[in-house]
Order: sequence, then C-alpha cells, then structure tokens
Amino acid sequence: MRIAESGLAAGPVRMRQPPLRLPLADILCALIFAFFAVQGAIPGIAPGQALEATNAAPTPLMRIGGIASQVVIDGTILLFLLKDARLLARRILSLGYAALFAALVIFSTLWSIDPLLTLRRSLAFTLAGFFGLWFASRFPLRRQISILMLSMVLLALGAAFVAVCFPQIGLDHSPGHHSDWQGVFTQKNACGRIMVLATAVVLCQRRLTIPRLAALSLFVFVLVMSGSRGAWLIEAAVFVLSLLLRLMRRMEQRGRVLLGLAAAVLTAAMAAAAVLFLSQLTGLLGRDATLSGRTAIWTQVWSFIRKQPWLGYGYGAFWQGIHGPSFRVAATVHFIVFHAHNGFLEIWLDLGAAGLLLFLLTYLRAWRRLWPALRRGQIDQAAWPLFLLVLIALYDLDENTLLIYNGLFWVLYVSALAHIEGLAAGRRAEMPPPSFRDEIPSETVDAPHPLLSY
Repeated sequence: MRIAESGLAAGPVRMRQPPLRLPLADILCALIFAFFAVQGAIPGIAPGQALEATNAAPTPLMRIGGIASQVVIDGTILLFLLKDARLLARRILSLGYAALFAALVIFSTLWSIDPLLTLRRSLAFTLAGFFGLWFASRFPLRRQISILMLSMVLLALGAAFVAVCFPQIGLDHSPGHHSDWQGVFTQKNACGRIMVLATAVVLCQRRLTIPRLAALSLFVFVLVMSGSRGAWLIEAAVFVLSLLLRLMRRMEQRGRVLLGLAAAVLTAAMAAAAVLFLSQLTGLLGRDATLSGRTAIWTQVWSFIRKQPWLGYGYGAFWQGIHGPSFRVAATVHFIVFHAHNGFLEIWLDLGAAGLLLFLLTYLRAWRRLWPALRRGQIDQAAWPLFLLVLIALYDLDENTLLIYNGLFWVLYVSALAHIEGLAAGRRAEMPPPSFRDEIPSETVDAPHPLLSY
C-alpha cells in the first residue's frame, strides 16, 4: 500500500490533548483534605472555640451539620481503609515511632482527666493518621501533589468568595483585625497558615507552569489579605527554601552537601538572633514583645506541665474553655485559650515527656532518612516532605498544628513519613503499589496526572 493511499500523506498527525478527567478517589481525597484544613468547621458549622471567640450561640444546624459532616468524612475514610486493609497492614510497621506515638494518644485515655473526651478525639486522631498512611501508600507522589493542589485551590477560591460575598462570616472577628480575611476558616491565622502550605505545594514541584503560577498568585493574594504577619514571615522562609532546592538540582553531590550544611548553620544563627532581638523583630512585624499574649500562656502551661510531666493530662482533655484546669489559664491571661500556642508544649501537656520524646524521635528519624536522598540528588522526591518538616517546625513554635484530631498537618505528616521510609528503603516512590497498578493500564502508570499536564 502506498503512503498516499493509507492517508498518512495528508499531513502531520495532530495529537489531541486528553480531556481533563479526575478520578472519583482524587475528588474525594481533595474534599477530605479541605475538611481537615478547616478543622471540620465548614462555614456555618463552627466549632465551639469559634463560637466563644465571636460570642455566638450554636444553632441546630451547627449541631446536626457538624455531626453529619464528621460522619460522612470518617465514613469515607473507613471505606478507603477497609478496601486496602492488607496494604495498610504491610506499611504500618514502617512508621516505627509514629505508630507508637498514635498508640500513646489512644492509651492516654487511661490517665486522662476527661477519659470520654480523650477517647473520642484520640480515635478521630488515629483515623486521620491511617488516612495519611493510606494516601501515601495508595498514590504516587505526583498524584498526591496534584490532589493537594486541587484541595488548596478550592480552599483559596472559597476563602476569597466568602470574604467578599459574606463578610459577616469571611472577615476576622478579633479586635483590630476586622478587615482581615479568614474566609472559610475560623480565624485569619488559620487562613494564612493553609495558604503558606498551599504555596509549598506549588513550589515543591520542578516546573512552574502557567496554571501553577496562577495558583501560586492566588495563594499569595489570599495570604496577604489574611493579615497574618507570622504567616508572611514563614512564607518568606518557604520561598528561600524553594530557591535552595532549585540550586541543589544544579549541583553535584559535594555542592549539595556544602549548601545543606551552610543552610543549617545559617538557620541556627538566625534562630539565635531572633531570640536575642525578639523585641525588635516583633516591633518590625507590628506585634508586641509578648507575641500577643503567648509568653503568658507558655508560663501558665509550663506550671501545669510540671505537675504531670511524664504522661500529661490525656490527649485533648486539658483545653475545655472555661471548664477544667484551662479556666485557670484563661483567668490569668484574661481571654479564652484553646491550645498552648506552641506545638511542643502542647504535646508535653497532653502526652507528657513520653509523647514529646516519641514525636522528636519520629521527626529526627525523618530528617536522618531524608538527608541521604537530598545528598544523592533526589530533590524531586524529597522536596515535598522537606517543605512539610520545615513548616511543622516553624509553625509549632507559636501555634499547635500537629496535635489536632481534625487537623491537616497530622495527616500530611504521616503521609510524608511513609514516603520518606519508602525512599530510605529504595522503593520507587513515584510508582503506585502493586495492588494499585493492577487496576490501571500499565502504559498509563508513568503518565502525568490530568492536573499536572495543563
């Protein structure tokens, strides 16, 4: 057959762009992450701490809707976990100290000052951790990032929409911040924190395409409108880290080692300078030297830690507003407090020195296993967990981001630990597990995700 007869001479074949189709699992995961990002406080269904901050009374919709939304999210997670129970059973032991940390959270019910509250919250906390492990085990890293991108874009657009169209909900209600955006979140700092995380999701990727740059611009805009100055400072650190990683991609192994060591020394020096010149730094950020009353909270928290230093007061049991021992803290600082405003003190308060030690072991183990990957030049595989470890360390200095039963950072922390263990074991971190590969054609395993190809 001649070429003309076969139709191949009519001109070059034009490749059609594949349609943008998202699997149902991706959409459900993105919505679950959005739920955790707002800590279960869907706009109109606010948690108790948001109601006390605004002096608003709970409505029947808040009670019914809050329970219903939690049941739907937990039920969906359970379906995912049961479907891949064998996969989770194989991977859970790889978490090591993190699995022991989650077990300690549950066992703290035995000595908690409010056992029923600890039991309820610890089960939700453990379920969220299992979801993080499932997420890392079920999807390759590229697909994980695309799902997180989808969730972050939805949150940013929702925050802007609510702040502009429903200012009574979308603007912060704390004194002096009535023009700051909180959007779909319960507070401006929560909005800023998630937007910083969203920028890290974009910057951890090698290529900054036009859609990714558009998403990055959206995240930075919402971050600025949140008025969270602490988030602005951490955002600057995120961009610096992104620049360092891009330099590492261009270096040989010796250069990467030197750059990593220099960055560590510089970080330590900057931390020491921040402690020595705290008053000047807070003045530049427009904040007082007490960090908006945080230093007074830390003093009170430390006095309670000294009373029960080894096992703490039980997970999630200490902070109950005007009830229990937290009332004494509120009476001293003259406002309602719902956490220690320091993630490390929060762990010590809830789980004692035993819990803090287990967390530090998980964190240091993650860095010890991540460093060889950076040294070998596996920047693409190591970038996302690296960003997350840095953000957890920075944010838990004056907030509590990790020890939240409906919080996003715990889920992502567990998934990052599972991914890091995969890197250390020499697995192909960008490939799905065997059980997942059987469900899709082999020629599409390495194909880019729909959200990553546009």
